[in-house]
Amino acid sequence: MLPKSYTVFKWLVYALATLLLFSLQSLLLNHIRVLNLLPFLYPVLPAVAAMYEGPRRGPVFGLCLGVVCDLLLPAPFSGFFTLAFPVTAIVSAYIAENFISPNFLCALVVSACGLLVTAGFRMLAEILSGGGDLPLMARTAAIEAALTMPFVLLVMPVYRGIHRRCGTDY
Repeated sequence: MLPKSYTVFKWLVYALATLLLFSLQSLLLNHIRVLNLLPFLYPVLPAVAAMYEGPRRGPVFGLCLGVVCDLLLPAPFSGFFTLAFPVTAIVSAYIAENFISPNFLCALVVSACGLLVTAGFRMLAEILSGGGDLPLMARTAAIEAALTMPFVLLVMPVYRGIHRRCGTDY
């Protein structure tokens, strides 16, 4: 078990890295448009973090990140990201523990799952509100995922480095 101060330091480093990745989204990715859609990095963050941190810490990270995103980003309904990101983290941690060891392939798979969970929640919200063209929403989600997946190359090394450097017992 890590000392409490070391655990706080580790999650502070995760928070700072996540802040840098938020900056990447707002300063760079929000200006890349293809068919009037842009990469959406936020669902990748809880997915990759949970891949390394597991089924107990990963969903907590996803919950905290979801609350922050709900405060900062427009969403189909209040609490959207607070629901979607812990689910993403649970699925990602399960995949990393049971099917694919945490590596680049796993990061791609869990990132795709994170984007799929977020798109699924968005589609469900749209359908429940009485609107939505399902084929159009699916096409939009697929294009958004295709635009986002290359940026897993940036997220994975950041979170892997934090996990390796701050995850050792002493």
